[in-house]
Amino acid sequence: MKPRDLQRVIGGLIVAFGIYLVLSPLTVAAVLERPHETSSQLINLRASWGGPVLGLGAYLLWSPGLRPWARAVLGLLLWSMAGIGLARTIGFIVDGAPDTRQWIWLTLEVAIVIGAAFGLRALARRA
Repeated sequence: MKPRDLQRVIGGLIVAFGIYLVLSPLTVAAVLERPHETSSQLINLRASWGGPVLGLGAYLLWSPGLRPWARAVLGLLLWSMAGIGLARTIGFIVDGAPDTRQWIWLTLEVAIVIGAAFGLRALARRA
């Protein structure tokens, strides 16, 4: 198996685990002994634990390598924020009643994803 193929297999497994964490906030709450009484707490469990794992797996699926460093850093930023934002959005849909802070977090996550995407595009144009 080629290293890139192994990277994709590992990335896919991490994505699957991230999806499980996003869809199982009560399990995460029980294991970590975190509060889960309000919709905002459930959304945070999805976004804080499942989102980064999902984003890391997606980064491994996408990443062509660690060089150049700027591309690797921007890619990691983009995919981690995209994973967190997706998990938070799922929480909005499933748990409902997001408070103002949740909307602020989601707005910032989307802004970071857009900024990182523009940065990656600028790097690609220079190459």
